[in-house]
Amino acid sequence: MAVFIYTAKNIAGKTITGTVDARAQDVALGLLKDQGLYVVAISEQYDSLLQRILNFGGVPFGDVVSFTRQFSTMISAGLPISRSLDVLAAQMTNQNFKKIIYEMLRSVEGGATLSSAIAKYPNVFPVTYQALVKAGESSGKLEVILRRLADTMESSRSLRSKFSAAMIYPAIVLIAMVVVFIIMMVAVIPKLADMYVGMGVELPFITQVMINMSHFMSTYIVFILGAMAAAFLGIRYFLTTEEGKYIFSEVMVRVPVFGKINKQSDYAQFCKTLALLMDSAVPIVESLTIVSTILSNPTMRKSVLDAAKQVEKGVSLSNYFKSTDMFPPLISQMSSVGEETGKMSEVLDRVATFYEGEVDNLVRGLSAALEPIILIVLGSMVGVLIVSIITPIYKITSSL
Repeated sequence: MAVFIYTAKNIAGKTITGTVDARAQDVALGLLKDQGLYVVAISEQYDSLLQRILNFGGVPFGDVVSFTRQFSTMISAGLPISRSLDVLAAQMTNQNFKKIIYEMLRSVEGGATLSSAIAKYPNVFPVTYQALVKAGESSGKLEVILRRLADTMESSRSLRSKFSAAMIYPAIVLIAMVVVFIIMMVAVIPKLADMYVGMGVELPFITQVMINMSHFMSTYIVFILGAMAAAFLGIRYFLTTEEGKYIFSEVMVRVPVFGKINKQSDYAQFCKTLALLMDSAVPIVESLTIVSTILSNPTMRKSVLDAAKQVEKGVSLSNYFKSTDMFPPLISQMSSVGEETGKMSEVLDRVATFYEGEVDNLVRGLSAALEPIILIVLGSMVGVLIVSIITPIYKITSSL
């Protein structure tokens, strides 16, 4: 809801200034008129720089899932689209999303369709979402499609959550290892080095290497931290570019274990989304084009776009799958069954469920495999530190 600054005169002719919350300027004028005020000037108040910084985070995926689920429920209950958007915006805690919903409400009240209103925000509502809403408006089954879309999004969120949960422990241990290593190099080793030099003891090779590293880090710690920060920001920016996204996707597909998880996840997303689009009466060529935008593997994206071109020429989808090695035999065989029985969306949905289970198993295996690897690396680091520190001390005590 927007905030409007106004200057008005009351019945006594006194000038009054203030603010009023309203969806649009004409609504604000109506509210002020009801209060017996004659508006002289009115303008919308925009966010300050601080508010913009605080709202920089964007819209979380979970909020979009909750919005879709609640929106479907409200429409099923018979609420008009405009009233549903008004209620959803009022209860939204994320300020960015609240503003977007109110902007959508203004567009809908101005005569625009819901699909055209959400199309203004592709970063929040992707192409798949827009196509399904448009199909729901055309078929008159918007609440059904929104409910199925919410189910699909929740399934996707569940996979993301499981993967994130599996990586939390390794990430915490890795960060702790780096912090402890830096503290040892900057604070502990220099004091031991001064003690060893004062005693004139001959240092082992590994201890001398550690002392040299410590001296370098202590001397150039500011430059090292600055270089690390610059590298982080540079890599982060590069990954936002098309070339960066392509390279990152190619690398992640080829990384052991992670590559297999990404592939299986793409298979599940492909089948699930294609089934939902086809079941919503979206033409298959358009469905394939839309699905290609959600896949993380760039080679698979090209293959799906090629499939759309081949299907447009009259080639069956199952035959295309058989002619390429980008998709496993299960998808080609099951799509053939779907074409023969006329239940393509149902068959693809079952295949998606199978691959979701495979991803779940792989993530569990990854979590179990990472723990001993982390312990080995951590033990090795501790062993090197202990040997480099204790060996000179042992020599000193032996010489006494």
